Parts: sequence; C-alpha cells; structure tokens
Amino acid sequence: MQKLLSALLLGALLLSGTAAADEPVQPPYGQDSNPDACGAVLCLLGMTRDGDCDKYIQKYFSTKRYRNGHFSPSRTKDARGRAVESCKDDEGLTKKANDIWGPVENGF
Repeated sequence: MQKLLSALLLGALLLSGTAAADEPVQPPYGQDSNPDACGAVLCLLGMTRDGDCDKYIQKYFSTKRYRNGHFSPSRTKDARGRAVESCKDDEGLTKKANDIWGPVENGF
C-alpha cells in the first residue's frame, strides 16, 4: 500500500513538472518594454537582486554627461531617464528610480 501511494505521488509530481515546463515564461513586464530598462529600474529600487543586476546597474551608471569638463548631475539624470523610460509598464517606478539615482555620478 505504501509503495502504491509513493508511486502515485511520484507520478503526480512528474506530471505537474512537465506541464509547467511546457508553459511559456512570462516576463514581469509587458511586451513593449525594454528588458534592460525594466531590469535596471527593479535593481535600482531593490525590488530584485538576481544575477543580472550587475549588468543592468553598470549599464545605467555608465551613462554620464559633462559640461565644461565637469560632471553634470542634471544632464546625467535626463540622459539616464531617457534610457530607462523604455520600460513602459513601470507604474511610475522609472521616474522614482531616476529621481533617486539619476544625478549620482558613480552609483552604489
């Protein structure tokens, strides 16, 4: 009886695993959004810390603007804001992240 119960449980687990593997994985953002921009916003706000955060953060903070040879926080913020605004389904998070981190020269 215990072997039968174990076999049924194992079979159910295997079937549920294959059904889930056949379903397409949906990104946490819409199809019109740039995944790099959305990833940067999520990482900047601490909403995710997956392995890709380093590349998103590095790309975001590599955007810098200068005026007369000196770092310009306002121009940098504007340029970074334009880069992350391609995350369309952000519910205002893009502006929030850019208001906090946009004028910062070197990041974290």
